[in-house]
Amino acid sequence: MTKIVTTLDLKIPPRDLKSKDTRHLLSLIFTQWLSLSTCIIQTVIDVVPTPPIAQATRIPKLLYPDLYETTIEPKNKLEEDLYASRSGPKASVVGYVSKMFAVSGKHLPENKKKTLTADQMREKAREMRAARQLDADANVESEAGISYTPDIKQSEEVVETTNADTEVLLGFARLYSGTISTGTSVYAVLPKYNVVLGPTHPMNSKYLLTVKVEGLYVMMGRELVPVHRVRAGNIFAIKGLESKVWRSATLCGPEETGIGDNPNPVQDRECLINLGSINRAVRSVSFFNHNLVFSSLSRPPLLCVLRWSPNDLRICKSLSMD
Repeated sequence: MTKIVTTLDLKIPPRDLKSKDTRHLLSLIFTQWLSLSTCIIQTVIDVVPTPPIAQATRIPKLLYPDLYETTIEPKNKLEEDLYASRSGPKASVVGYVSKMFAVSGKHLPENKKKTLTADQMREKAREMRAARQLDADANVESEAGISYTPDIKQSEEVVETTNADTEVLLGFARLYSGTISTGTSVYAVLPKYNVVLGPTHPMNSKYLLTVKVEGLYVMMGRELVPVHRVRAGNIFAIKGLESKVWRSATLCGPEETGIGDNPNPVQDRECLINLGSINRAVRSVSFFNHNLVFSSLSRPPLLCVLRWSPNDLRICKSLSMD
């Protein structure tokens, strides 16, 4: 065991090397030689493709599930940005909110107490000493019978009372293309929106909303780290969808600056896409004038493909005859 430790250049204390607990010794060796966290991160880096490489093959299958070609050429600017996972200022903004989750208001970064730096603490101490000196001078002059009213406007502290127990709904999302920034407005395309009908159709009016990005957060475990902008390929949390998005939605925008205060859905129609659309109507399969309706597939997966073999046809035929 000593030779192995020396060869691998590990730092194991002599006391642990002489220990009779072999499991503990092996755990120390493997922790320093093959750290689990390092191995997992390195495996993800080596095996998982980057968003531009992965989306070039996955996004076409997502948009066109009935096609079986390995590669599909983009048909417009929106598909070009999606396939290449572009994040430039002119790239179309497309993000998918897969779910909404509640967070206590006290856990949001803006509601937590900020730690003062050394310079800020020294500045605050100087202000307190100056205020005490002014109070002492005022007391001395009042005792001497001198009315002293200095023309100094004391700053009034406005304390914002925030209810820390209030829950805030955030959206769990991934950005496929473009760059989304706080303070901008984007479209929220709900799952029942029909892209074929267009934004002006009466059936689509209630499924096309405008939302303002009030906050963006990178999720580091249970911690929410506030950021000003998020680029394509990242998973993030977004604030500002409450009371508008209840479960899922597709965030769309023509470019990084958003849609502005006066959005024009007709002009921005090329950037509208619905990644959460669900085909709820399944055609019945007819064999010998008998309709076999598959109720279990009333909500099939997005990439579900139903294939029939000759054996399946014979089984269906026997069932219909019975």
